[in-house]
Amino acid sequence: MKRTFALVTFCAISSATLVGQALCPKDVPSDKLICVIPQAFGISQTLAVGSNNQSQFSLDTLNRSLSSLNSSTARSSALLPLASPSSGITFLWDPAAKIFAPSTDSLGPILGERADTIGRYRVSLGVSYQLFQFDSLDGISLKHLPVVITQPPDSSSVGGRTCAINGDNTTQCAYIRDVITTNTRVDLRVHQVTTFITFGLTNRLDVSVAIPIENVRMGASSTATIVDNAHSGIFSFPIVDNVCGSDTSPCLTNSFSNVKTASGIGDITVRVKGTAFKGERAGLALGVDIRTPTGDALNFLGSGAAGFKPFVIWSYRSRVSPHVAVGYETNGSSLIAGDISEGTKARLPGQLTYSAGADVWVTKRLTANVDIVGEEVFQAERTKRTTTTEPGACLDTSGTCDPALGFAPPQTDPSVSPSTGTFNTTNSSVGIKWRPFRSNLVFTANGLIPLTHGGLRSKVVPLVGISYTF
Repeated sequence: MKRTFALVTFCAISSATLVGQALCPKDVPSDKLICVIPQAFGISQTLAVGSNNQSQFSLDTLNRSLSSLNSSTARSSALLPLASPSSGITFLWDPAAKIFAPSTDSLGPILGERADTIGRYRVSLGVSYQLFQFDSLDGISLKHLPVVITQPPDSSSVGGRTCAINGDNTTQCAYIRDVITTNTRVDLRVHQVTTFITFGLTNRLDVSVAIPIENVRMGASSTATIVDNAHSGIFSFPIVDNVCGSDTSPCLTNSFSNVKTASGIGDITVRVKGTAFKGERAGLALGVDIRTPTGDALNFLGSGAAGFKPFVIWSYRSRVSPHVAVGYETNGSSLIAGDISEGTKARLPGQLTYSAGADVWVTKRLTANVDIVGEEVFQAERTKRTTTTEPGACLDTSGTCDPALGFAPPQTDPSVSPSTGTFNTTNSSVGIKWRPFRSNLVFTANGLIPLTHGGLRSKVVPLVGISYTF
C-alpha cells in the first residue's frame, strides 16, 4: 500500500510539473511546429549580446506579439471546412415498387447541409482533398509581420546601477536606447485528405465519421536590424558565413529562418443526424457533431480539445433546392490556446457556424452548388496593427551620448501585437457534383473563396472528391 501510494503521488507531482513547463524551452531544440516562431532565431532565443554583455535582447516580445498566430493556426487546422458527409445520393421510399430507390433530385450540397438522411442500412464512402495556403491573419499579410524588440526598463544593471529606458552615459546606460526591428514572413500550407463514412441506422437517422489526414508545412523567416540609437556600437549579431558581407563588426543586420513539416491524423469528427420533420419536399433535421482531440495539437494537426456542436438544418427538394444550417460549437481547454511560454491551457473560443445556399439540378447527372459558409468566433485571440516608439537617438555621435547635447525626436515603427475580440469568417462556395454513370459514383469539385478578413485566411481553397453509396 505504501509503495502504491508513493507511486501515485510521484506520478501526480510529475504530471503537475509537466503541465506548467514551457512548450518551447530555451536551449532545447524542438521538432514541433508550435516552436517554429520561438526558435526561428535559434534555440537560445536571444538575438544579440553586447560586447561587454551589458544586455540581451530577448525574444519574449516577438513571441508575445505573434502568439495569436499559433492559436489561430491551431484553431483553423481543427475547424477546416469539411465536405458534407451525407450529401451524395440519397434513397427514398418508392411506394409503387415498395423499395428504396435512388433519389432523382439533385446530388446535394458540397459544404452546405441538407435535411435528408442517406436511407436505412445504406452506406456512403467518400474521400475529399483540400489545399489551404494561408496568406493573411486578421487582414494582415503573413509575408510582412513587423515587431519591434526594445529593452524593458530596469532590465539590466551595470556596476550596480539600474538602467532605465531613457538611460544615457552619465550612468553608462545609453545602450538601453538601442532596439531591434524585425520583419517576419510566415509560410503556412495544409494538405488535407478526409475520409467520410456514413451509415443509415433508420430511414430518418444516420451516423457519419470524418477522418482527416493532414500534412502541415510551416516556415518562418525573419530579418532583424539593430538600431544603434546610442551610437555606441555595443551590439552585434554573431557573424556566420559572412552573412554581413564581411568579417568585421558590428553586424547590424541578420536573417534567420526555421522550417518544419508534420503529417498525421487530425481531429476525428462523429456526426449523428436525424430528420425531425419530413414533408413531401421540405425537411427539418437536428444533429450534433462531436470532435475528438485525436490530432497532435503542437504540430497543428488538431485542436488539443474536444468540441461539441449541435445544429439544425432546413432544406427543400426541387430543381433548385435551397438549404440552411445553423450550429453552435463549444470547445474544451487546450495548450495551444494558452501561454506556450508557461505551458498552461486555456479554453478554445466558441463559434456560431452557418451555411445557406442552393444546389441546382442541371441534368440528371450534374448538380451545381452555390453556398455561403462561415462562422462567428467569439472572444478569440487576434492580431492587430500597432506602432512602437523607439527611445530618441543620442545627438552625441561620439559614443559617449552626452545628455547635454540632447536627443533626436523618437522614431515610430510599425508593429503587430495580440488582442482579443470577436470576428467573422465568411466564404462563398461554388462547385459541381457529377454522376458520370448509372452507378452511385459521384465526383465533386469546389472552390472556397473568402469574403471577410477575420482569422487565418487563404485566397482560394480548392476541393476535389469522390463518393460511392451502397
